[in-house]
Amino acid sequence: MEKLDLFFIPSPLMGHVGQLVELARLFVKTFDHITATVLVIKLPGDPIGTDYTDSFTDHTRIKFIHFPPMDPDLFQDCPTVGFTADAVINSHKPIIRGLVASQFTGSGPFGPRPVRPLGALVVDMFCTSMIDVAKEFNLPTYVFFPSNAAFLWIMFYFQTLQDELSQDISELSHSATKLLVPSYANPVPPSVVPDVLLDRDQWSKRFLHYARKYREAKGIIVNTFQELEHHALCSYDGNTPPVYTVGPLLKPKKPTPDHEVLQWLKGQPESSVLLLCFGSRGWFGVDQVREIAVAIEQSGCRFIWSLRRPPPEGHNGFPKEYADYNEVLPDGFLERTAGRGKVVGWVPQAEVLADVATGGFVSHCGWNSLLESIWYGVPVATWPIYAEQQLDAFQMVKDLGLAVEISLDYNQMNKDQQLVLAETIEKGIREVMDHNSAVRAKVKEMSAKSRMAMEEGGSSFESLRRLVDDIIM
Repeated sequence: MEKLDLFFIPSPLMGHVGQLVELARLFVKTFDHITATVLVIKLPGDPIGTDYTDSFTDHTRIKFIHFPPMDPDLFQDCPTVGFTADAVINSHKPIIRGLVASQFTGSGPFGPRPVRPLGALVVDMFCTSMIDVAKEFNLPTYVFFPSNAAFLWIMFYFQTLQDELSQDISELSHSATKLLVPSYANPVPPSVVPDVLLDRDQWSKRFLHYARKYREAKGIIVNTFQELEHHALCSYDGNTPPVYTVGPLLKPKKPTPDHEVLQWLKGQPESSVLLLCFGSRGWFGVDQVREIAVAIEQSGCRFIWSLRRPPPEGHNGFPKEYADYNEVLPDGFLERTAGRGKVVGWVPQAEVLADVATGGFVSHCGWNSLLESIWYGVPVATWPIYAEQQLDAFQMVKDLGLAVEISLDYNQMNKDQQLVLAETIEKGIREVMDHNSAVRAKVKEMSAKSRMAMEEGGSSFESLRRLVDDIIM
């Protein structure tokens, strides 16, 4: 076949970029005639994300173009990290247009480039403004949706309610009844519908716009697999672009063999350690930290706790590292638990989940973290924090039976959010660490299915093949 180049444009957010890079790698690994160019945008003020993306280097048939970081002061007026990411992405639109143009002229903003057949743009769910660039050059665009099929459908569902039925979506937060959403097997309580859908600014200025633009794409690539989200995928009604399930795609690991927790895990019994980790933007105030500490101590289990300082910028910043954990932990906690646990800052989450010593995971329920837990067969206790994580937690516990509940509707953006008490946390810890639970057995079974989906002949492998056939048509 004639060689074909694809441009991949990830969002600069930590929970998005790695998975789209992994999709690019999957394309070139599976299909000899495809090459990939990944355009790497950096998010100001995110040192961990920048350090991660800086680790991407060219290799066989994949080229990385790293854009220089932008001045954080340009985005001081953005109210949240999401709005900042949108502004950064849109600021890159002219230079990306130039790069696309160079594929047809042989020259561009980064110097001469050979004219190669550019087959399509593959853009992250937040990079939909690049669809306009593709249209200018008569190129197809495929949206990569790193979250799940159920959440994609609720975005389409709410967009239809607003655009065709003139319903004020924000009013759903006050609904006295549960919502009947086709992509969820159970009625959805309004309390688990996230702010990004119900907050007027987040919905009207961001997510409503995304949903409308998705309908302009030639296809939508979702990081899920048929066996996991059969119900959600069956709810699609043909009024959206074709959906291709290619997951689970896990974020490429950055080598960290000498990290202290990986060394410590080597000496722990199988399935004995609980990981508490809340994502790249996860943090808690002092009172909540102390409730967690009490629960861990009373549970008696071995643990690794990724504990990070709240950002000084509030919700428009990223957590920092503590210089001394004693300033937030109960007196004597570190001394009393020194033999059975580690309190640390950032951790290599995937590597910890992959270790046989890890037996449970208290998670913020970001979709990437949930896919990692399934892939490695580690059950989750749900504690959502922001974005769509409340719906993810609801789906995992109520629809799929693949997690136990600490909370389904915890929302860090809610200024009236109540503390989750130590008693509730301890109960969730004991349930997720139960070696004989039905949830653990279901997770192990789904883990095997996730791996089969990615093998030749598996559901995600065949979906990827159909996607490539569509691109070259």
